[in-house]
Amino acid sequence: MTKQRGFTLLEIILALVIFASCAMMVVSTIPSRSGPDIFGQQFKSLVEYGSDRAVMDGNIIGLVITPDEYQLVKLQEKNGARHWAPLNAGRIETRGVFPQEMHVSLSPQPLAATLDAGPQIVFLPDGEIGRFTLMLQSFDKAQRFRVISLGAAPVRVESDE
Repeated sequence: MTKQRGFTLLEIILALVIFASCAMMVVSTIPSRSGPDIFGQQFKSLVEYGSDRAVMDGNIIGLVITPDEYQLVKLQEKNGARHWAPLNAGRIETRGVFPQEMHVSLSPQPLAATLDAGPQIVFLPDGEIGRFTLMLQSFDKAQRFRVISLGAAPVRVESDE
């Protein structure tokens, strides 16, 4: 009679239990990201995209921020007059809405009344970014984060959680 080689069912189950408990420990150490934090990272990416686009196009790009929404705009010249027009970027969203449960504030510039106003944040073709601090805070003040630019990349996201 030949002897068979392999693992018993008990050994396979024991190995799976060990792997599963190790995976649970790893997953439990990863910090969970809240909605405001995710939005802050997305907004940071939009600011970095605006800065990169200004450098690549050699044109001035702006960001208009109202209490409810935001939009990237591009400085265009038409019939000898300059005006701001919405930036179209294909698959990249250049316009968005702030979460309903969040209060928005911007310093040192005030928020715009409408998206037709001039931008508060300007991205220059040399890579310079206007200095700003955008703060989003939940109405119950439990969650708060800031997107901060000191005049050049990188843009920082800070959270009080």
